[in-house]
Amino acid sequence: MSGSVTLNFSSDGAVATISLGAADERAITLTPRRLSSFVEALQRVRTSSARGLVIRAPSADSFCVGADISLIQSVADPSQGAALAAEGQRAYDLLEDLRIATVAAIGGPCVGGGCEMALACRHRIISDSPTSSIGLPETKLGILPGFGGTYRLPRLVGVPKALDIILAGKTLKPSQALRASLVDEVVAASALYARADEIARGGRPGTRRRVPMLDRLLSSNPVGRSLIRRRALRSVRKQTKGFYPAPLMALERVVDGMARPRDEGLDREARALGELIVTPVSKALVHIFFLTEAAKGLGKKARKDVEGASALVVGAGTMGAGIAGALARAGHPVIVKDTSDESLKRGKAHVSKELGKLKYLSSFERAAIGNRIDWLQFASDTMARSSLVIEAVFEDMPLKKRIFLDVAARVPHDCILASNTSSLSVSEIGQGLPNPSRFVGMHFFNPVEKMPLVEIIRSDKTSEESIAKVAALATEIGKFPIVVNDVPGFLINRILIPYLNEAVFLLAEGHSIEAIDGAALAFGMPMGPIRLLDEVGLDVAAHVSKVMVAGYGSRMAVPNFAEKLVEIGRLGRKSGGGFFDHGGKVPVPWGGLRAALGLPAQPGALLNSGEITERLVFHLVNEAMKCLAEGVAGDDPQLAVKQIDLGTVMGIGFPPFRGGVLYFARERGLDYIHERITALEREFGDRYSPFQRAPLSPSSAIVEGA
Repeated sequence: MSGSVTLNFSSDGAVATISLGAADERAITLTPRRLSSFVEALQRVRTSSARGLVIRAPSADSFCVGADISLIQSVADPSQGAALAAEGQRAYDLLEDLRIATVAAIGGPCVGGGCEMALACRHRIISDSPTSSIGLPETKLGILPGFGGTYRLPRLVGVPKALDIILAGKTLKPSQALRASLVDEVVAASALYARADEIARGGRPGTRRRVPMLDRLLSSNPVGRSLIRRRALRSVRKQTKGFYPAPLMALERVVDGMARPRDEGLDREARALGELIVTPVSKALVHIFFLTEAAKGLGKKARKDVEGASALVVGAGTMGAGIAGALARAGHPVIVKDTSDESLKRGKAHVSKELGKLKYLSSFERAAIGNRIDWLQFASDTMARSSLVIEAVFEDMPLKKRIFLDVAARVPHDCILASNTSSLSVSEIGQGLPNPSRFVGMHFFNPVEKMPLVEIIRSDKTSEESIAKVAALATEIGKFPIVVNDVPGFLINRILIPYLNEAVFLLAEGHSIEAIDGAALAFGMPMGPIRLLDEVGLDVAAHVSKVMVAGYGSRMAVPNFAEKLVEIGRLGRKSGGGFFDHGGKVPVPWGGLRAALGLPAQPGALLNSGEITERLVFHLVNEAMKCLAEGVAGDDPQLAVKQIDLGTVMGIGFPPFRGGVLYFARERGLDYIHERITALEREFGDRYSPFQRAPLSPSSAIVEGA
């Protein structure tokens, strides 16, 4: 029965098996009903003659993804949150107190409350399936593990490793979990349940790796835990910058819990979860979670169509190599085509370097991924096997057109053709192609390895089938897709450019780089807008600026500072200098900037940090609202709001704890923002032309849980 668990006993009565869900459930969640059913099953096991208990899922690819996230979203009172945590804790206490062999047979995701369930077992084995993982990601939702995770994990793996997992919200691959002492054994997926039954019957369990001696010593005494706490506190404050309360509270609960009996430690954990679950930060992060889940569903109907699809990537630069590496890691055979042998060598080295950073991969696995990529300087008949082409050359319209006309003649008629353009018209690039319904924009963000967003740009002829296939592929390689229409700058760059432009205007008025970037950082942006221009490349920024002015007129015009710096060889980070000098460990503003750009030596009245923040951030809101009204992110307003919020967080770096630019606008107050933008228009002209005022209802700004 959906929402409950199933208890069975072996024919000899020696082993009880609790199956956590129904066979048709893709994701096993811990609803109140399922927890209640779980407790009933445990009570029956306790009064039975069984010598062992196996906890498993109906399939080897889905153990348990934890609590139903919609419950987190609905909690409005701290005491309600604490009560929900206490309910889960009582269930797992009952499991932990069973005086028989208890085995968690983990296949697929085992995260959050699922992981905490496994922690309450005596033995944990995990399958070697690529889908298997285990961890506690709660801090990513603005809360902490509330079903005993902060209490049990440090006792199992030591305080240092527990903090490493909990504070960062990590999930571990099977080999990583084994090294961390979180599981006892990694077994073949086909042998998972037989091995679990063997252990439950009294067979010899796997030998869990011992926690390092130093970690045991530090974890077992107050002085050692105090040292760990101070070190972790510095790291958390540096990482969160004071914006995220959950890691700080989780740190206290882990360290403090080691000195307390179980009932007291769990009670404090439950009350901490209750405090966190009602914070605006948690509500915003849960909102982002639902947005990511919705994005994963965009290509659901085409998943089988793209499984193992052969890909051709044209261009072996940083972007092309990054795309090829992502495809190969997902199991796709890839051809990378470039006319330059040097570019191919650099691309191959780039893939190798990035694979080397994935410590959970064995040398054999890295080699297997690398071997999925063929590097071609000249056209080959093997290109005809491609079912997907992604072009990733520099932004040159005639070049892109020539590439696609050539490639279209070499690949099957239904092969998807995608351009990784960031600013050029997708409809124009695809003009004259045979079967234009298969042509689409697929805009990856740089660096591919780190940026989780992919903009899928619909041309004037792109079919829904092609959109679905590209969305499915994006999801398969671990990206979040959004589907947007073909307008200058598409969605993300269109929203971003006015924000970057305003930073340049502020600089022209005499504000320092430190003041401008500092205001953005104080708001929660990952880096300041001036620094971001250097990271993008000032030559690229100057090019995109021209595209935007051509598309939207004078309101997108900006002082030509980027062009001036490019003329003297300062292209940004890639050339060692732009607005900043990048020669040292930390970029510093270039001392010659004021003279080179003719900035005022005696600036006039300067704004405070809050005023600078408003001038920057309200540009993001203003352009996002215009995109919403114009249907850039789709004609369905609710879907468009979701895509704009997800896109601004994943593509621009808008602070996740603020929920996305439109979520922030609703919380801050659209009336106030519109009033301020209107006042700024009177002062500065049409670059601040305000959006048309319209309500942004809570139902359209927040994705409801399933």
